[in-house]
Amino acid sequence: MNKSPHPIDIHVGQRLKQQRILRGISQESLAKQLGITFQQIQKYENGTNRISASKLYELSQILKTPIQFFFENYQKSTQPIEKSSELTTKELHLIKNFRQLNPAQQQALTSLISKLTS
Repeated sequence: MNKSPHPIDIHVGQRLKQQRILRGISQESLAKQLGITFQQIQKYENGTNRISASKLYELSQILKTPIQFFFENYQKSTQPIEKSSELTTKELHLIKNFRQLNPAQQQALTSLISKLTS
């Protein structure tokens, strides 16, 4: 019997982590709101444990995210999930912080990044 996580569980877990970070919610805080341990959140995010339908519904409510968000961009494949296509935690924090800037600050930062990378 195959003990490795199913690709959809990994995908849903990655989407959970992405949304949690973008919303600025810690694993501990999310776990408390769900009545579970933060270790369980880690297992969900890694795809090690499947998220039940009821927990997925609760997560969508807490994160103010439609349930279909967790399944978006999923492509059934027998190939291993490509890590390079995932956003890193650092990138997610950058996006979260960028969204908190006013438009002029966003433009200034965008210009700076363009100069640094050219």
